[in-house]
Amino acid sequence: MTSSILFFAAALITLVGAFMLWRDAKQPHDRKSSTISSTIASLMAVAIGANVWAIHLLESVTTEGINFTLATSTAVFTLIVQVVYTFGILRHGIQGLGLFLLPLTAIPLLLTPILPEAHAPNWVRTSSLLETGHLLIALTSYAVLTLAAIHALMQILLDRALKKKRSFGLIQALPSLVEIERHMIAQVKIATGMIAISILTGLLWQWTEYQHFALLNHKVLLAVFTLIVLIMLLIKRSQASWPTRIASRAVLTAYVLFILAYFGVKLINTWIN
Repeated sequence: MTSSILFFAAALITLVGAFMLWRDAKQPHDRKSSTISSTIASLMAVAIGANVWAIHLLESVTTEGINFTLATSTAVFTLIVQVVYTFGILRHGIQGLGLFLLPLTAIPLLLTPILPEAHAPNWVRTSSLLETGHLLIALTSYAVLTLAAIHALMQILLDRALKKKRSFGLIQALPSLVEIERHMIAQVKIATGMIAISILTGLLWQWTEYQHFALLNHKVLLAVFTLIVLIMLLIKRSQASWPTRIASRAVLTAYVLFILAYFGVKLINTWIN
């Protein structure tokens, strides 16, 4: 079985889970499924298994180190998002997040086999534990910040609906604003710490490998800008000086900057070259 088939299977299972969540969200409150959380968690476990198997078939781990191709990086990023979301379902019951998250995670799984030069060897080769750790921390940061960005979108949608006094099935299926913000801020705190660690480990790896710091590198600058935005958000929220809409937009701004720091620039360079 090829990795492409497994990626497609993982995407299909994820879309089935999304369909079930959307169908349940449209049901009246007294007809909603009481087992939807366990069902979605089970589907995600199967999708995670297929994703892990597909990553293994890409043969990214070699005797010379780890080869992070565009396909590998995208698949690992998606895998981390899946794992964090599944843990959130089992621990905190955040299955409603899947209304938006599951379709978004299915897209990269479908695109992974056809990404430009996705399987070209040595797209990024790691030859040390420090560099490998740096990349994995960065990818985990992406995953956690992705969840925070989805919560920010949910917050904006719910806030607008409440201000316009509109109520429909999707809005009723979302958690309360307080619960959404609580999860979002918790994820922002985790992402902020991990991004700071990823910047430090990246600079340490640069010094170990090249004996200098490439501070003007686009990845470093964009990651630093992301960190600044998130730190400002946490400070302002602790002072209660930023309203909900500004906090949500700050999270989305930080997410776009961080995505551009790695995936965006790499993908553009791949297309250009």
